Amino acid sequence: MTQPYDARSQQAFAAAVCRVLRESRRRQKLTQAEVAQRTGGLVSKAALANYETGHRSLRVDVLWVIAHALGEDLGALLTAAERGVAIRPTITGSGAITVDVDELMAAEDPRLSPVRRWFELRGTSSSTVTLDDAALGALAAVMDVSVGECRTILVTAVRSARAGAVPTTVG
Repeated sequence: MTQPYDARSQQAFAAAVCRVLRESRRRQKLTQAEVAQRTGGLVSKAALANYETGHRSLRVDVLWVIAHALGEDLGALLTAAERGVAIRPTITGSGAITVDVDELMAAEDPRLSPVRRWFELRGTSSSTVTLDDAALGALAAVMDVSVGECRTILVTAVRSARAGAVPTTVG
């Protein structure tokens, strides 16, 4: 899940994109010089180092070049970055939230039974789904809780699924 859009979440997302690029390069055991060479001179080793550390803002066209130099799908990189930002959701607040469907389906909180069924009936093929206020309202109605309680349950369940813990039931 992600927080509502604000300057802090934008910065967190930008940092997550840089981190995902660095992790991809390291996973492939490539040096910055090798990736720079693969860009055909469009991105220097020094620039790549600055992008990876966040010392330089990464434009979309440059991100596209680096993703291709790494042999990565741009959409997959952005999804991985979004998940990196989603590790720190806030329970309070309003606005749309993004849910990792696999994590939600893995959560063991019994209050999520109708939510899991809702996703099954929708036949959601995406790994993440953004729930706007209307969707949260619908889920809250199916769960027979307030929208605020629904948001809290979703955030807590996903945190528990990520941690591998069994969520506690709030009475």
